Amino acid sequence: MYRTALAALFVGIFAVPAYAAKEKPITVNLGAQNNSGETGTATLTPEGHKTKVVIEMSNAPAGVAQPAHIHEGTCANLDKAPKWKLEPVKDGKSTTVVPVSLETILKAKTAINVHKSLKEIKDYVACGDIVK
Repeated sequence: MYRTALAALFVGIFAVPAYAAKEKPITVNLGAQNNSGETGTATLTPEGHKTKVVIEMSNAPAGVAQPAHIHEGTCANLDKAPKWKLEPVKDGKSTTVVPVSLETILKAKTAINVHKSLKEIKDYVACGDIVK
């Protein structure tokens, strides 16, 4: 009885959650738009029923908060209404935990876009389609 309980405890401590075994992080290349010269990557890491999104941009302006979102559609045909808001890119970096699974994001056919600034929200500087 003692060995069985100890074995069950040992397995429970070192077991990998089912979601971690299935899904691995994906990297989205963010291409420059509107001659911005800004490019980068977004890494989407599954965290159970949530997804961590880390954006790293090159040639981003210093000290400017650049709004970022996940939109339905593709960079070529983007729904204007954001599906999930991301933390603004500041000095080329942004980290957000989105309240949905990576699987949900992938099923929705989505893209990440970055805007020039809050004042110039209609101007996109970078975009990348989220695909496996």
